[in-house]
Order: sequence, then C-alpha cells, then structure tokens
Amino acid sequence: MLIRSLIKYLDDAIGESINLFALVWILVFLMMFSIALVNPVIPYLIDEFLVEEAAAVAMIGLLNSSFNLAKTLANIPGGVLADKLGKRKLIAISFLILPFPFLLYYFSDNCYYLIAGQLISGIALGVSIPAISAVVADIVPRATLSTAYGIFNLSWTLGQIPSPMLGGFLSEVMGLKTPFLAALLISLPCLALSLKLRGSEEKKIEHALSQDSLEEVDSSAKKSYKKVLMLFCGIEALNGFGNGILTTLFIVYPLYVLGVSAFEMGVIFSIGWGVATALAQVPGGRLADKFGEKPLILACVLITTPLLILLPLTRTLVNFIIVLGVLCIVGNLSIPAYSSWLATSLPSSKRGTGFGATSAAFGIGLIIGPIIGSILWNLFQFQAIIPFAASAIMFLLTIPFIKAIR
Repeated sequence: MLIRSLIKYLDDAIGESINLFALVWILVFLMMFSIALVNPVIPYLIDEFLVEEAAAVAMIGLLNSSFNLAKTLANIPGGVLADKLGKRKLIAISFLILPFPFLLYYFSDNCYYLIAGQLISGIALGVSIPAISAVVADIVPRATLSTAYGIFNLSWTLGQIPSPMLGGFLSEVMGLKTPFLAALLISLPCLALSLKLRGSEEKKIEHALSQDSLEEVDSSAKKSYKKVLMLFCGIEALNGFGNGILTTLFIVYPLYVLGVSAFEMGVIFSIGWGVATALAQVPGGRLADKFGEKPLILACVLITTPLLILLPLTRTLVNFIIVLGVLCIVGNLSIPAYSSWLATSLPSSKRGTGFGATSAAFGIGLIIGPIIGSILWNLFQFQAIIPFAASAIMFLLTIPFIKAIR
C-alpha cells in the first residue's frame, strides 16, 4: 500500500516521463555518493602531508577553491553545449571523467595529486549540472515543478548521507586510502548507465511539457530573460561566496575546536548536513508550489542568519550537529524554489545556458569563499563568530536581488 501510494505520488508530480526522471536520479545519486565517500577523508590526508595547522587549513581552502574553479569554468560551456549538442551527450561525458579523481587520490603522496583530483572532479560535476537541471525542467509539468525538483534533489542529498560515515569508517578500519578505491569502483558503472539515455528518450524532453504551458513560459520569458538571468547570477554569486566561506569553516571548526575523528567528521557530513538537507527538499518544493518561490526564499534567508551566528557558540559534537541540522533544513527549503523559479523565468531553449550561467556565478563565489574562510579562520580562530558572521552577511545581501525579480 505504501509503495503504491509512493508511485502514485511520483506519477502525479512528474508525469509520463517518470522512467527518464528515475534514470537521471540514479545517475546523480551514484555520482554524489562516490564524491561524498572521499570528502571527509581528504582533510586527514592533508594532515599527513602538511604538519603545520595553518598550512593544512590553507590547503583545505585551496582544494575547495580548486574544485569550484574547475566546476565554474565548466558550467557555462557545459550549459551552452547542452542546448546545442544535446543534454544526453554532456551527461555521458561527465561520467566518463568521474573515475579519474579517485585514481589520483588513491595514488597520492603529496598535495599536488589532491589538487589535480579536485580540478578533474570539478570539471565532471560542472559539465553535468546544467544538462541535468535542464532535463528536469523540460520533462516535468509547470504546476508541480518545484515539487519535482525537491524529489530530484534527494538524489544528491541522499547520496551524501551514508557515504561520508562509510568513508570515515573505511578509512579508520581498513586504511586511510580505502574510500578512494571504493569510490572508484562505484563510479565505473555510471558511464554505462549514462549511455542508456538514448536519443529516443531525449526526444521526449522536447515534448514533455504541454504546448500551452511551453508557449506561456516562452512568450513571457523571452522578453526579459537576460535581465532576470543577471539578477539570478547576482544571487547565486553571493550564495556561493557565503557557502564557500562555510565549506572551510564546517571542516576546520569541528577539526580544530571540537577535535573530531575522521568517523565523527563523516557523521557531521552525513547527519548534520546530509539528512537535514534531504528532509528539506520535498517539503521545500511543495511549499514553493503552494505559496510561491519568492516568499519562501526570502523567509529562508532571514531565518538562517541567526542560526549561523549560533553555530560557533557550540562546544560539543552533538550541539554542533543539532544546530547545523536545523540550519541546513531551513536553508535548503529554498533549493527547489530557486531551480523552478529560474526554469520558469527562462525560455525553454535557454535553460541549459541559464543553469550553466547561474551555476558558474555560484561557483565564482565558491572559488573565493573557501580562501577567504581560511584567511578569516587563521586571523580570528579564537573569535570564530567573525568568520561565520561574514558568511551570514553574504546571504543577507541577496535580499535586494531577490526582491528585484518579478
């Protein structure tokens, strides 16, 4: 009965293209599972290569920035090529690239291997994001698009829930580099699976939306989509900057203030971020479909700011996970709303480009943010509230951009 109800719910939300939706969902799940499997282990590998804490913190920021630089540089070409050459080809290319970073991590004996792995991993993700995001927008009816994005976002959030804990456990029990080998073995079948996105299935994308809905979106969006896209890019650049600062802080605060182990770091990633983010997706999508994307996004920005200030006041692992979990639930309620709002503000023929441009803007913030986070930490580590407050300010600055979008 439960399975039947779930299938009916998915049919109602996604429509007749549910098989294509499910295939893309599985691919993203496997990609994110393999990447998240190794993420909690990399800081401990850096600690083996670099003795001084300041140097290790700087390297953590550099690695995050390297990943985001590569992802950002791949986003715009990936989006344009998705619109011109086809989304299926771009998705397959990204999964062809995916295994190579894990090889580099496994054979690494210095930080240069880690930097190269992060660069290649960023390219794989950067090429795939615009094509995958546009596919979802193209095959789902407008009325349930936010809900569909909420369901789809579970692919990358659920993929990152068990894998960090598993990666931390494997590194402690079987050796620090074991998660890299496991991620490699998981990533290899993804290419064959991505090739199942056949041309006949890709044609469904062009006809999945009803003609009336398509004309309504295109006629209104074509007039001002460039201005709207610039506003979305401004929002995403600031979001990326704020999140970029946090990517460093979410590692160094538990590592150096709370003194957590590799397994405990995996628990933070899995529960504090992963479970909380997954819990937010479908409710966030349904709230956006019911009340509108803009009001939900504004509410999330205003509520998350004080939670960010609370986080550096925690002094135990449990308290840190609880505050981080609440922060991630509230903040990520807006993720499906952002995706559906962008998709319905652009002509369907420009969605790949739009998702590529906004992903690139987010990535620019993520390139700068981790380095700024490292600098702020090294300057104010005994007053950790200052780096966290800096990230909160970035999120508050998005409010004028959000209000400007009609």
